[in-house]
Amino acid sequence: MASLRDRVILLSRTPFGESSLVVQGISARHGRLSWMAKGAYRASSRFYCVLDLCDTLELEWQTAQGSDLHTLRAGSLLVRRAGLCADPRRFRAAMVLTELADLVSRAGQPEPGLFASLERGLDALLDLQGSPDWAQARFELELLSELGLLPSLEQCAACGRAAPPVRTEPSSPAKSRAAFSASGGGRLCPACARLLRAQGRRVGTMPLEVLEDARLVLGKGSAAAQLAGERLLKVRDLLERFLGYHLDTRPRSLSGFLAAPQRNAPAS
Repeated sequence: MASLRDRVILLSRTPFGESSLVVQGISARHGRLSWMAKGAYRASSRFYCVLDLCDTLELEWQTAQGSDLHTLRAGSLLVRRAGLCADPRRFRAAMVLTELADLVSRAGQPEPGLFASLERGLDALLDLQGSPDWAQARFELELLSELGLLPSLEQCAACGRAAPPVRTEPSSPAKSRAAFSASGGGRLCPACARLLRAQGRRVGTMPLEVLEDARLVLGKGSAAAQLAGERLLKVRDLLERFLGYHLDTRPRSLSGFLAAPQRNAPAS
C-alpha cells in the first residue's frame, strides 16, 4: 500500500461511528477520492478542526488495496476560508461550486483544471468587494469550458457563421434576441435554428445583452466587475439551465434558483 500526499478541497463529510469521519474531496493531482479519518472528532486527533469544507488542505493518506476508501494519515490547513460562513449568500454559492465539482469529477481521474477552477472560485467568493453571483457565474463558465461544453455566445454553434438577431413574432421587427439551443450548443443562426426545429430539437431565443454579459464574465478584464443585480442573475439563469441540460440533473443547491420562471424568456 502506497502513501500519497496532495492538496485537497473537501466536497462532503459524513460522520462514521462515534468519533470518525468519512470525507470526500477533489485533489490537485489524483482527482476525486474518499478517505476515512479515524478519531477526527477527538480533540487529540491530528485532524481535529482541519477537515472543513471550502478550505484548501494538504492531506497524506495510505491507499487501500481493492477499496475506494483510503486511510487518512495526516492533514494540515493551507488556506482557511472561514469568512464564507459569515455571509449566507457567499456560503450558498460555495456549496453550488462544490456540488458541481462533485457532480462532474470522476473518481481517481486527475483533473487539475477542475481543481484550479474550484480554488479560484472559492477565493473569488472571499472577496467582499466582488459579487458572489459573479464568482459563481465565472466558475460555471470555466467548468463548461473544462468539460468542452462552453456555449457559443457569438457565432452559430452549428455552422460557425454569424448569428444575427431573429424575429420573435412574424409581424414584429428584429428583436434583440438570438436563436439559442442547449442541445445545439448555444447561439444559432436562423437557418440552423430552422434545421434543428425540423429535427425535433428544442430551439428558443436568448437576449443578446445576456449573451454579451456572459462573454464579459468569461473575459479577464475589469468590465465584468461592473455587472450586478438582475444582469448577473440572468447570466446565471442561462448558465445553470445549460449545465442542467448537459449534466442531465438539477443540483440540489440550485433547486430554489431554478424553480423560478426562466428569467430570459421573451416578454409575454
